[in-house]
Amino acid sequence: MAFEVSQGIKFTFASVVYTATSIAVSRSRGENDISTTDLAVGSFRRLRAGKLNSVEIKVDWIGGTIPPIKTVQTFAIEGPNIGASDFTGRKALCTGLSVTGAAGDMIKGSATFKVSQD
Repeated sequence: MAFEVSQGIKFTFASVVYTATSIAVSRSRGENDISTTDLAVGSFRRLRAGKLNSVEIKVDWIGGTIPPIKTVQTFAIEGPNIGASDFTGRKALCTGLSVTGAAGDMIKGSATFKVSQD
């Protein structure tokens, strides 16, 4: 079985390139009820997948630059295909951010981005 490794993933936000250490993509899709009034009593409703409601990308990175929070900027992913490349070039909002630093260690950060659907 073929697989891809995740080494080499980089992401760009606000024109700054970051080296990612992990990335997770979450997508949610609504449902549309397409049941009609001739549905028999006790029958299951008929549902159809709706449009993509939201995409959230969580990224951990290393380096001293910190993404601006609560600003909408262009987002891009480079590296192995993990589903995030579908959203490259779209606008994203940094909704959450944490940064840590310790003596003798690299500066590390974690950010959450909500990606626009346009």
